[in-house]
Amino acid sequence: MLKNYFKIAVRNLIKHKGYSFINISGLAIGIAACLLIFLYINDEVTFDKFHHNSDRIYRINSKVNFGGNERKIAATNKIEAAAYAESIPEIEAFARINNATLIVQKGEEYVRQFKGVYADPQIFDLFDFKLIHGDFKTALQSNFGIVITRSVAAKYFGKTDVVGKELRIKISGEPESYFVDAVIENFPSNSSLNFEVILPWSTTAKKGAITSRDWGNISNTSFIMIRKDADVNLVQQKMKEVRNLQNPGEDGEFARGIENFLQPLTAIHFTKGYNGGSAGIKKNSNPTHALTLGGIAILILALACINFANLTVARSLPRSKEIGVRKVLGAKRSQLTKQFLSEALFVSSISFILGLILAELFLPAFGQLTNKQFSSSIIDNPILLVLCLLLVLATALLAGVYPSFSISRFSTIDSLNGKLRLSNRRYVSKALVLFQFAIAGILVVGTVAINKQIGFMVNKDLGFDDSNLVYMDMFMFEDKASIIKTDLSSNPNLTGVALSNGYGSGSEYDFKGKKLLGISNIIDGDYMDLKGLEVIEGRRLIGGGDYTYRGTDTLENVIVNEIFIKEMGIEEPLNTTLGDGSGNEVFRIVGVVKDYDFATARSKISPLVLFSGKSTGEYAEVLVRYRSGYDSLIQDELLKSWRKIEPYQPLSFKFLEEENQNAFAEEERWKSIITNASFLTIFISCLGLFGLAHLSAEQRKKEIGVRKVLGASVQNLLLLLNAGFSKLVLLSFIIVVPVAYFLVNTWLQSFPYRIEIGVGLFLLPAIITFGIAFLTVSFQSLKTANANPVDSLRNE
Repeated sequence: MLKNYFKIAVRNLIKHKGYSFINISGLAIGIAACLLIFLYINDEVTFDKFHHNSDRIYRINSKVNFGGNERKIAATNKIEAAAYAESIPEIEAFARINNATLIVQKGEEYVRQFKGVYADPQIFDLFDFKLIHGDFKTALQSNFGIVITRSVAAKYFGKTDVVGKELRIKISGEPESYFVDAVIENFPSNSSLNFEVILPWSTTAKKGAITSRDWGNISNTSFIMIRKDADVNLVQQKMKEVRNLQNPGEDGEFARGIENFLQPLTAIHFTKGYNGGSAGIKKNSNPTHALTLGGIAILILALACINFANLTVARSLPRSKEIGVRKVLGAKRSQLTKQFLSEALFVSSISFILGLILAELFLPAFGQLTNKQFSSSIIDNPILLVLCLLLVLATALLAGVYPSFSISRFSTIDSLNGKLRLSNRRYVSKALVLFQFAIAGILVVGTVAINKQIGFMVNKDLGFDDSNLVYMDMFMFEDKASIIKTDLSSNPNLTGVALSNGYGSGSEYDFKGKKLLGISNIIDGDYMDLKGLEVIEGRRLIGGGDYTYRGTDTLENVIVNEIFIKEMGIEEPLNTTLGDGSGNEVFRIVGVVKDYDFATARSKISPLVLFSGKSTGEYAEVLVRYRSGYDSLIQDELLKSWRKIEPYQPLSFKFLEEENQNAFAEEERWKSIITNASFLTIFISCLGLFGLAHLSAEQRKKEIGVRKVLGASVQNLLLLLNAGFSKLVLLSFIIVVPVAYFLVNTWLQSFPYRIEIGVGLFLLPAIITFGIAFLTVSFQSLKTANANPVDSLRNE
């Protein structure tokens, strides 16, 4: 019997090729999209859970109060973890991590090695590293031992069996010899740890007594592992006691004001709102992204399943005579039900296999789209495969149950006469089509909104011209910045060169008892002219130090921006004196600069204080503006000047315009994701619409024939056949507008500067969606309207 069911299913697929293609391809595409997205979500929600002690590992974070504003910082100082582990018995192990800037000698070439860190040897006790070669017991025990990943071993040696091999590394001064203690596997994609070279922490250890200043210097990442029976809250309380004990008296006041708290390792990836980066740790992710993608996956699969069910139900009606004949020949109702169910299961199984193949083929492209390197493929995740297969089989069951039970219960005479009608089928089909195009419309509105917002931010006035502007990183060579400037200033193709220290994390300032955290920057006398910054009050700073002498007091002159004046509540800014956060008046405002985006156009403008550099060693950046058309040669000119002061270290520079555009990389990525999702939903919806239009036209062939005989034109018939589906698509936008408005408005709140939501945001998606749907239905409608009425009426 099963063999017979299989034969009938295959014959029906071959006989109705168009219907089979629509049903199988639509469901397969939905399955492929769902599998890819669920692989992404699985990778996100399993971050760091592969460490067998992940539930006992915590990162030590800090809370610092600046002027009444509490800041959470994902970092600690270099001594806290060791001090806590020594004093608190609940802590079993600890490990500290700090960034390391490395230059590696590769033959005659010097390569800047990113993702280098210093770490304690105990890091191998906390985390599960997959060892390829070497021994963790002896790793990082000497000052010149290092641990590298597989990729780094292949990069410098061309193989992984390199324990004991030498690497010439320059950290400061001349290159020194380091020797490989161990080679570990590259971290999986769902790991927060993000480094490739580990140097021993002992090389960064500070000699001499530990002071309160060390307890207040926050710059490292620290992890601890607590006992299984330990109370986290109790450990945090003991940490506070240790901190207070280690920082007595007036000197330790600031250090005592810093509060440490513990964050579970598995919570790091989805935690937002922490200032500052965490050494050796990946940038965290927004949990909304995973939820959004999960919602898109469910919707795409739901649309595909709706198509499958809709077409299966609609396709069952023309087979009424087949059912009647089978009943005459003795087929039982249960056998007919099994036949319909087996056919639905057969088609869904083919779709699942095809969807799995498509997902594997498009996995690399999907990884590039989502900016994620997956460490496993879809077939390596059996739970995901089983869940998706069960969902597809459930859909097939639902799609096959309704027509099988309904048609099989009709009388033989009605079946042979072809007078079958499924109760409420038209209402169900219409509701499903309405739902499909509502989802498609929402995604299209989202695509248009993202495009508009990105365009708005990219074209926003920054307060200065960022074109033809490049800056060089002078890290570790700050004292040579003036030499670089002098050398570049003689180039006629460069219109200006200036020096800056870069925009730091900020300092506290006070005015009449009010405190404010302001971002600071040290600049030379050419900086403001080079960037084209507008001074709206007062004057520019004088290079080489700018001071006001008042009796025995010396005040450092500064320039502040408009936001600083507004938030500090200063009415007459010129000659106003500011405190350093402790009430001591040490600064004098000599100018107010018009607000400009000194970070990125993605972030809100913060209060800013500009200082004049007093010595050449204070400058960490060289800014260069060059003539238009000089883009291809500017790098060579910068490198030529750089080599005069540094023969080893690679030149590090960035184009400011490119940097500002890269600030929207995440939005660009999501634009691509939503655009592709919109395309898929419209494609799947149109596949179903095309199939339903075809079946509707088939059922109305005789009606169309009669209307043509009575004089109906092709245009009239086209409008008649399109009217029902067109109304549904237009009606779907009654759902689209409020839902899309809410979602877009919520998303826009994350931007400090954003577009206004107007009618145009919904009009274009409505035209696009309706136009595609109308063309889809019209293709089949024109074919039916142009058919010869003799062919449909010859048997009447």
